[in-house]
Amino acid sequence: MTSALTDVAELVHRETGIALALIKENALLAALRRAAPGLEPAAFVRAASDPPRDRNLVDRLIDEVTVQETTFARDRGQLDSIPWHSLLRNAQRAGSATIRAWSAGCATGEEAYTLALLAAEAFTTAYPPVDVLGTDISGAAIAAAAAGRYRERAVRELDPELRRRYLEPQADNTYLVGKHLRELVRFRRHNLACDPVPPPGQAAFDIITCRNVLIYFDATVVVRVLGRLDQSLRPDGRLLLGAADALQRTVRIATPDDNPALSPRAARDSTRRPPGRPAELPRDQRLAAALTAAGRGERDNALAQVESLVSSDPLDSGAQFVYGLVTLEAGEPARAAIAFRRALYSDPAFAVAAFSLGCAYDALGDRAAARRAYEQALRTIDPADNRHELLLQQIDLGDIAAACRTRLSWHGGTPGRRTGP
Repeated sequence: MTSALTDVAELVHRETGIALALIKENALLAALRRAAPGLEPAAFVRAASDPPRDRNLVDRLIDEVTVQETTFARDRGQLDSIPWHSLLRNAQRAGSATIRAWSAGCATGEEAYTLALLAAEAFTTAYPPVDVLGTDISGAAIAAAAAGRYRERAVRELDPELRRRYLEPQADNTYLVGKHLRELVRFRRHNLACDPVPPPGQAAFDIITCRNVLIYFDATVVVRVLGRLDQSLRPDGRLLLGAADALQRTVRIATPDDNPALSPRAARDSTRRPPGRPAELPRDQRLAAALTAAGRGERDNALAQVESLVSSDPLDSGAQFVYGLVTLEAGEPARAAIAFRRALYSDPAFAVAAFSLGCAYDALGDRAAARRAYEQALRTIDPADNRHELLLQQIDLGDIAAACRTRLSWHGGTPGRRTGP
């Protein structure tokens, strides 16, 4: 990458948080030419530093480099798990009659409208007690979201009855979001990486969705954004991450609520023991306890749990995988990469470990190694493989495959033969 184009990449990173390792030279140059025809990289950087012009130029470039395509009811299984009635009780305890929902990184608005639609279905009323905020860094995406007009591709996941009830077919074969749904949703521009979180003037939320956004950020940005999102929730509020995003964080992959084998009391007892004294629990429970401890910020306790497993069986691919997640979360990608490689030594078909290894290599700046890891993940994804069910309960392999293809496109690799979802 030329020096001038590197300056453009650094500008994008400062403005969006998109990891420099993911910014592919050809893709960035093509985006630059769409955003500012006739300006070479050096000229763009000079023009962007001119106060009267910089915001407009930078905004156009951001519109070009950020992903703005999604669909209604994407990953419906995860959305169907939202406990709307429990969220309302939570809101009422906080003195509000309305569930506050935030779709962070909403792109062109499909997810924000989907939240309103699912709330309407849950409460069986056109005006459910919900207020949905959709935000995105792209001004163009927010304008499209506010317009609320979508083509067939965007609504293909909605069954015909829901389309009929909430969308209005148009003469040009598009669909317009109905009046009742539109009144439940509002949009505003917001930069998760750089702006205050929550957005200025916003009270705490009962539910925040931030799905498949974090995969584009540097590890330091991920940690900062996750911390702020957590702080933006009311007590007992819910944060929904995308399946690929969840691998950036060791919380909510396996917890007492998700894993009946680990009771709440066992989780509390096991995660409160002093570092170096792991609870004498069966292997699966110790893995779950390690993730629970990590999710509570008890890193030493989490490491003690998983290190005891690794020391007794260095070929335990699940334990090595969890060790990698904990160390990657702690900002130690080199140690994480070693653990993920060891998991793959024992189980070369452990596709999610291969994807996680790619994330670790990205954090280390080794693009070639990251590309190889993502290609391995794509080759080995198998929806029928349930060997790591404990660790992957909330991970959609289709999202992992999509994340691999996205990162490969940034790295200049080829997605290859599609063998998984």
